[in-house]
Amino acid sequence: MAETSSKRDGRKENASATQAALQRAALRWFSEQGFEKAPVGSICADAGVTVGALYHHYGDKKGLFAAVVEEVDAGLVLAALAARQAVIDGGGSAWDAFLASIDTVLQAGTNAPMRRLMLVDAPAVLGPQVWGEIRQRQGLGAMRGSIGAIQAHGIFQGYDPERLARIVLGALYGGMDSLPDDEASVQDALADTRQCLVAMLEGLRSKDVV
Repeated sequence: MAETSSKRDGRKENASATQAALQRAALRWFSEQGFEKAPVGSICADAGVTVGALYHHYGDKKGLFAAVVEEVDAGLVLAALAARQAVIDGGGSAWDAFLASIDTVLQAGTNAPMRRLMLVDAPAVLGPQVWGEIRQRQGLGAMRGSIGAIQAHGIFQGYDPERLARIVLGALYGGMDSLPDDEASVQDALADTRQCLVAMLEGLRSKDVV
């Protein structure tokens, strides 16, 4: 019985390792070449697995792309939550913690290949339904939680949290999309974009909250 369980665990570990290798390799190719130009054979060669392994685990190239996009979005969520928690742990306000999470995601947008992957390729390749489902599980779900958290502190009172989460996330994505590819000017653009976003968010705050 123990031997059977060990074999099952080994297969699961091998499958996880294969998926991780494929998604790492695919992220590089999709970021640098885009979905259409990223060859399945090259992705598998970089990952050190067979083409059959890709189709076994993901169904097809689009299935692998969806997994990569979800992994990237989940990573952004974790980074944003960590930034928010760091401010709270340091004694900062709920509002400052919220802005720290916004800053983290906006800063990630300075990575032009990642920005194209998430804002251009993902909706185009996956379509509105699949892309919307990923957003629901990751970015939108996290933003909904953030809105609920600061509403508990008296901020953004009177607004529907679901609607507000969609509006704020849309503004954040728009801010990221506005950033230039030119590395020489991206930091100035980032500062200007952040100023615009914060001004918009401040305008939504309840006037009786300090």
